[in-house]
Amino acid sequence: MGAPGRAALSLVALLALAGCPTAEEPPPDPPAERDDFPHITDDQGRVLILHGMNFIGSSKHSEGHMPPVDEAVLDRFGGEWGFNVNRFLIFWDLLEPEPGAINGDYLDAIEHWMDLHRDAGVLVILDMHQDVYAERFCCDGAPEWAIRDDGEPFEMQSQWFANYFQPAVQRSFDNFFLYDEGDHADLQDHYLGVWQAVAARFADHPAVLGYDLMNEPHPGSMVDPVELLGEEVSGSTHIEFDERFLQPFYQRMIDGIREVDGDGWIFFEPRYGAPGNGVPSYMGVLTDPRPEGNRLVYAPHLYSLTFEAIHVYDPETDPTIPRWEEYRAAERAAQNSPMILGEWGFDSSWENADQAYVDVLEMADRVSSGWTYWSMDPGGWGMVDADWNEKAPADWLVHPYPQRIAGVPSSYGFDHETRVMHVEFTEREGVTGPTEIYLASDRHYPDGYEVWCSAADGDWSSFVGDPRDLLFVEIPPGAGPHRIEIRPL
Repeated sequence: MGAPGRAALSLVALLALAGCPTAEEPPPDPPAERDDFPHITDDQGRVLILHGMNFIGSSKHSEGHMPPVDEAVLDRFGGEWGFNVNRFLIFWDLLEPEPGAINGDYLDAIEHWMDLHRDAGVLVILDMHQDVYAERFCCDGAPEWAIRDDGEPFEMQSQWFANYFQPAVQRSFDNFFLYDEGDHADLQDHYLGVWQAVAARFADHPAVLGYDLMNEPHPGSMVDPVELLGEEVSGSTHIEFDERFLQPFYQRMIDGIREVDGDGWIFFEPRYGAPGNGVPSYMGVLTDPRPEGNRLVYAPHLYSLTFEAIHVYDPETDPTIPRWEEYRAAERAAQNSPMILGEWGFDSSWENADQAYVDVLEMADRVSSGWTYWSMDPGGWGMVDADWNEKAPADWLVHPYPQRIAGVPSSYGFDHETRVMHVEFTEREGVTGPTEIYLASDRHYPDGYEVWCSAADGDWSSFVGDPRDLLFVEIPPGAGPHRIEIRPL
């Protein structure tokens, strides 16, 4: 979504857009009510809980679309900050600068960064990023030859997102998504060819978890400005876009990627804008042709337009987070897919931002969703300044959490006030390996911590891994659910 230096929305713009011994068991936190939904898992069957960053927004306009940062920063990700995933931005315009010509040099450059992630122990979601369709229209995405605007006018707007309402931009999206009618079906064929080239190159790379099919797909002329205000609009054109255009597009991409990669996780998002502000998506159910089972992941974004407009967060008057939770949980259940919050963020200087961080993070834990924060760029909304010193967001984003759970989680979370982290899970057949918990011990447990486990009558053990500040907990098979807590001394 937002580039570094992203202009804040205004109300006018909104309207215009319209190893311790077992202790006596404490009273457990009540587990959140949830359906039995699938999760992303590792090669040992453990559930992966993913915390990380969008890496990196400034790649949109950097030389070669490569992250303009010191490569050594990745050493801080898996250790000092405990992040285990990055959503890594890649771009169609450089992958296919001329029709049918895949840019091998760009793939080589991407692979270099994938190798660095592998060495740092950080997984990667490759995100085919676009904003406002293409660079000509202010931002990033499609190559120049793939702009089919039919000569419609375009005038650059002062706020980047307002360019979505320019006729040339809307016509370009319309022609891209109109696969079965008109004269532009080749656009999706090319886009699929690019994805197949990327997936074939990285199918066996140990750092690459999977592929995010398109960043914030836009409905073009079918966008409804009223919906952006958080209103549900029955019978609107954006519903037709979801049902008639977006779902078939995703299905076409999924089927094509499976021809070259049978195992990678495939991430898909709802349409641009309003779902991120907490209104429904109307996309139909997607299917994975993978014989071994579904590896599709729902990856919606979350941005409160009210918070961005007035720079004040008031949970009593801003319904974005609870509304987002309700609709995204229902859509995830319908898709029968894991979920990850692909983008979220705001400026930590805005009023009551601390509470907003807590509310989003607690909500993500409740719905068992990992997240990738927007973004790792220094300054702005990021958690580091221009010299890569930490800023306020790090106090909230870097905290203890279970990275790999040896079973099916029913509840997990970290209480920023008490500094107690818990994970509760039941056993699942075929899972091997320990539960791995990132501690952030220097930050949250400077006086030490204790480990509490509910396996009172069984032998269990824990040890801290070095240098990633990980706690490994082994619990023998037995009655469950099992509960582990990390408590400050």
